Amino acid sequence: MSAWIWVLIPLVAIIGGYIIDFQKNKLKWQNQTSSNEAELEELRAMMSKMKQRIENLEAIAAHDSESFREAGDLHTIELDPEEQEEQMKKENEQSIANKAKLKGK
Repeated sequence: MSAWIWVLIPLVAIIGGYIIDFQKNKLKWQNQTSSNEAELEELRAMMSKMKQRIENLEAIAAHDSESFREAGDLHTIELDPEEQEEQMKKENEQSIANKAKLKGK
């Protein structure tokens, strides 16, 4: 009988150590899960806000549908990169000149 006690003591200690480690890891997983759930809820709230903003933008665009259709028709716009670059330069120069005039007053 005493021989079994010497075998059971180390087994109980080893099994107890595994149980304690398991409980510690379980707590870590629960903390990670709760932080992941909080982050997920935050992302869901952000997505909801973004959907509302998109709906608002669509409503604004739909309010003046004729100008929206004309501006959005890519088939009528010629896509010449050099011409667009020159036009953008001129618009930027004009914008800078207007801002300089306003500051000079």
